[in-house]
Amino acid sequence: MVKTKSTALALLGVMLFAHPVWAWFAEGHEVVAIIAADSLTPIAKSHVAQILGVSAYTVSVGKAMAAASIRPDTEFRADRTTPPWHYIDICLQDKEHDLPARCPHGNCVTAKIDEYAGRLRDGNYDKWGAAGDLAFLIHFVGDIHQPLHAATNADRGGSCQEVNVTPSEENLHYAWDDSVVVELEEQLSTQGPEATARKLEEIYPPASNDAAWRVGESEQIAWESHELAETEVYRALGIPEKACSLHSCDAINKSACHVKSCVHEARSAGCRPPAC
Repeated sequence: MVKTKSTALALLGVMLFAHPVWAWFAEGHEVVAIIAADSLTPIAKSHVAQILGVSAYTVSVGKAMAAASIRPDTEFRADRTTPPWHYIDICLQDKEHDLPARCPHGNCVTAKIDEYAGRLRDGNYDKWGAAGDLAFLIHFVGDIHQPLHAATNADRGGSCQEVNVTPSEENLHYAWDDSVVVELEEQLSTQGPEATARKLEEIYPPASNDAAWRVGESEQIAWESHELAETEVYRALGIPEKACSLHSCDAINKSACHVKSCVHEARSAGCRPPAC
């Protein structure tokens, strides 16, 4: 099981720290949200409870955050401006200083984490309101920890790379979104997001030396996810490095990039609009 090195997650621009996370279909995002709820400070928990309209009990906040975490992949996907917000395409040959160029006009996951953390901190909500902005932030913090939301190898973050996995998935990206979570639950002998979250909390207790979230830290986490994609996904699977291509699949992968790869938009925030 691959996990990110970073343990700091941000919500509301306030003190919030959780464990390394996986995800990222509905159940994965719900696991992330429940762990995050358990790690909220009392002030942050009260703020979240107020926004989501629930009591400030941890269990209630966790359930509400879990429900909010999947909204960007369901009801908010109807707004066609939002899909690029879920990922940052970093080519395998890129260096860390290339990250700003991979987030044109602030339309990527790193910039959106900072934006929505700021909106919630300042009360400067956009058209989705406080609850919608919080849902985006919870979701994007999960997304940025998915290695293929921070890497591409001329394959749209693995969306055009066919794989043979159990449970069956259409492509490499979906395998990380879903099959990895299924395998994790089998290894942990858990079923459902709450049980999985609790088990992960037992295995990975919170670090005691966490510091406040800082603007720009999202780029650091994105780079760590990118490095994991390079070493633990592409290199581990023996997939050769291809020329940098951000907007379409290369010729080798074109036969694998079907419109159906983006049919299940409600399932995967990493699904790019088909262009090959």
